[in-house]
Amino acid sequence: MYQRFRTPFLLITLLLSCTWGLPAPKIILYILPFENIENDPSVDWLRAGMTDMLNLRFADVKEIGLRDKDDLEELMSNRNRLLHQPRGTKNFLLLGKFERKLDEVRIGVQLIDIATWEEVDRRSAAGYYSKIPELNDLVVDALRTMLVPYLPAEAQKPVAAQFVPETILPEQQLPAQVREMGSSIDLALDDLEESMDLVIGARGKPSADDPIVEDGEWVLDISGEDFTRENPELTGNTQLLMKVLDDLTNSPYNITLSKPRFEYNQDQRDRMNVVLPVKYALKEHLIRDMLSSLPYSGLKQDGSLTIFYFNRDKFNFPPDAMDNIKYGDYRAIPVIRFFDNAGKVVVLIADSPEGDWGQFSSDKVVFIPTHHFSPLIIFTVGGWSIQVAMETVDIPVEYQFALDVDDVSRLSRVSLKFVPENELKNFLLQNL
Repeated sequence: MYQRFRTPFLLITLLLSCTWGLPAPKIILYILPFENIENDPSVDWLRAGMTDMLNLRFADVKEIGLRDKDDLEELMSNRNRLLHQPRGTKNFLLLGKFERKLDEVRIGVQLIDIATWEEVDRRSAAGYYSKIPELNDLVVDALRTMLVPYLPAEAQKPVAAQFVPETILPEQQLPAQVREMGSSIDLALDDLEESMDLVIGARGKPSADDPIVEDGEWVLDISGEDFTRENPELTGNTQLLMKVLDDLTNSPYNITLSKPRFEYNQDQRDRMNVVLPVKYALKEHLIRDMLSSLPYSGLKQDGSLTIFYFNRDKFNFPPDAMDNIKYGDYRAIPVIRFFDNAGKVVVLIADSPEGDWGQFSSDKVVFIPTHHFSPLIIFTVGGWSIQVAMETVDIPVEYQFALDVDDVSRLSRVSLKFVPENELKNFLLQNL
């Protein structure tokens, strides 16, 4: 009998010895999704985004064991688990909240001792939505600052000072005049340092693009200057911009196409009214991608309207892409088609603001020109900048028409397709 259980017993002993050899974390940290104070749907992705980022940044800190919401619920159902942890282990709950005002994001984090439910520390700061990496660093520094007193000396790392206790005003809350004065002084010191380094040769020889000072006169050689050339340093930003613009111009809408309702016509018993509900909306990720990945030059928000500004100092503007936007080649019209069992078009609906389509007619197809849909994205292209206005609203539409009862019984499927405005005429003629 001893021989029968010998192998499993040795295996269990080996596993336990390996487990006991691993250092137990000094801190068990439960991180919950951050609170979106204003319930702003355009930035709601930050709730889980902040949590995921913190888990990623602290995953390699062996002194900290990371837990999530499910783990906290299990602990609350059996708090006796705290009694079986190694002596000196701390259990903390991290609560975070954020709100956005245009480009500025204010973040608050709170550390709770789960054993006593007392607040251990609280921090707050402000950053910019256009600089997500810096915003992430602020949150990481805040959490590390609060955890340092409970970590072994060898695990403590220096932390940045920009994330301050909540009782102290962060830099972004200072009056605008004070911030501008500080920025001007910093720029002046940077310019002075650069000029001194150039004099002593610490930064190499002056560039050919730098002005030459002769007898108190600054002279810059601009011969052969090409004002239309692209800046190779902006290639990365430009690629990101072109990808986003491609999404905005080619497939920006999320369509909810519901089954049609069939109602008997009270006036004509041999006909039925068909009602097709459709909802148009922008894809949720569009604004999020623009906020988190593009260094836009300006941002304005008014209710559901968000306006982005992109300048040439941060992007190259390829002529082909700009012409596509400038001349409206990207504009498309929703066209709805009802097909019968044989795959033939029975009803054709063109949702266009152009009234000229009303002169089209057909003996075989019920053609309905209407205007319910409105673009939720508007582009404005200037010589120096691009302006993108996006409206985060839903456009619910009910398209209605009447058909003979026999024709209704033969309906098989319905489709909605965005047809480029400059191709709409040919598309309609092919289907009528």
